[in-house]
Amino acid sequence: MQGFLITLAACSVTMSALALFYMAVPPLLAKRYSITGRYYAWLVIVLGLIIPFRPRSGNAVVKVHVPVNKPVPFIRTGTGAPMAVPVDSTTPSLPYITVWQMAAAVWLLGMIAFLAYHVIRHYRFLKLAARWSEGITDNQTLVLFQDLKDGMGISRPMELKVCSSIGTPMMAGFICPCILLPKAGLPEDGLSFVLKHELIHYRRRDLWYKCLVLAATAIHWFNPIVYMMAKVIDIQCELSCDKEVIRCADADTRQYYSETVISVARYQSRQKTALSTDFYGSRQSLRERIESIMDMSKKKSGIAVLCTALVLTMGTGTAFAAKAETEGIPGQIKEDIMVSPTFSYGYRFHADPETYAVYSSYGITVPDDGKMLLYDGERVRLFVDGHSDAETFFLDEEGTANLSVIRNADGNITGIERISREKAQEYSSAFFADDRSTDDRNTQDRSKEAAQVMAGQTKFGPYSSYGITVSADNQILYYKNQRVKLFADELPDGSFESLWYDEAGTVALSAIRDSEGRLTGVKGVSEETAEGYLKRAEADKQDVMRGLDEKVENRMKELFPEA
Repeated sequence: MQGFLITLAACSVTMSALALFYMAVPPLLAKRYSITGRYYAWLVIVLGLIIPFRPRSGNAVVKVHVPVNKPVPFIRTGTGAPMAVPVDSTTPSLPYITVWQMAAAVWLLGMIAFLAYHVIRHYRFLKLAARWSEGITDNQTLVLFQDLKDGMGISRPMELKVCSSIGTPMMAGFICPCILLPKAGLPEDGLSFVLKHELIHYRRRDLWYKCLVLAATAIHWFNPIVYMMAKVIDIQCELSCDKEVIRCADADTRQYYSETVISVARYQSRQKTALSTDFYGSRQSLRERIESIMDMSKKKSGIAVLCTALVLTMGTGTAFAAKAETEGIPGQIKEDIMVSPTFSYGYRFHADPETYAVYSSYGITVPDDGKMLLYDGERVRLFVDGHSDAETFFLDEEGTANLSVIRNADGNITGIERISREKAQEYSSAFFADDRSTDDRNTQDRSKEAAQVMAGQTKFGPYSSYGITVSADNQILYYKNQRVKLFADELPDGSFESLWYDEAGTVALSAIRDSEGRLTGVKGVSEETAEGYLKRAEADKQDVMRGLDEKVENRMKELFPEA
């Protein structure tokens, strides 16, 4: 028992120090790494708090020696020299409770009380929500919800309800997930943003993440730093989800989404538990969310941050060591990692050798049986060429490589690139969109949407005839096979129709428009001109941020007039 409590205390101290350090460096990390990577780095620290046992080196910074042997009584002989006398088994001894036993009892009772409080509160919330909720019957909303699920590859049934006892959109339920919308209503045009936000929570299994945070807080209920950590994780959960919602979105879309977040803030509610999401979040985090949404700078994924957190967490075993003869301490704890299930449509494709012969010079081959597609010997999972006349598409769930064809402005094949699993899912959803029907969905609009995704078209589609192309994941802009550093399309009124900046690019461009504002071409610009575009864009962004800050202040005055 002594060894366990000391190990737990050591874990709490060392991981708290690591958590405090990680909470102190966000201003530095935010400039280089994405919020999503920083959010998942917290998961390593959370697991480090839940699992206190980890490898230790022989050289600890602090060593604690715990005595485990009972003191041996002494009697004094006539010579005055002390002589040890072993305790006879027949010697009566008085039962006593050690300090370690008392400490263990207090810790255990505190953990049970903490968990009981949150479990009961969550149960009461679910009962209250079930009592005051009703299913949504508006067909337009249901169609929108289903379309978003299809586009995100979510096949599991999920309820969408209106609840009069809540004030902000949220998701609850592990076994039967349900998205709850406030009775007061939401901005009609912003409903798609809200629903997508909550569906991203589900796809990322954020409720299970919250469950781990709750477990870590329960184990270390005596540590105030762990409560601080839980609040920071909750905020970053919403920030990272926002980033997924507006990924690759332009400034106007980001501004509109920011205004949606601000408008939803009016519906704050206390009906929230540690095991549910919360679209509104908190008063303190609102301005931080707006700034994060409007940040269009490209950042690294954050893998380096996650790996650093992992190394530091594993290294905390050397910071504090307890040397004691204890029992029942496991030497190794293994963790099962849940892998997201693969979304499969159940279709089987046949690879026609004649169709894929045009790609043979780029590593694409077809075996004699035509049951699979190979890329440099690797089995292909998804292959798409949206620019071909036949919109070539191949899907094999047993494959591993997700590929897309690269074509230049003239439509000629220039190469084949690997695409992310998420982008491959978008292609799949678009391809199969025509096979799913809903009552009031306009099939022509759906087909057009699918064709746009298949072709990798974005807002830069109008510039394709002038040599502008976009990578399949919409992360890189090309001009005649050169990576674009800056592209600006300035309208006659001085606003930007499009603005792109990629620090890794090599060429700076601007669109050419006539006096009537019609697009006529693309030209290269100097570094000075490109710098001027960036300064103007930054000034426009600051104007937008000032306007959003004013809306935030007004909303806060409405919500908290006493403040």
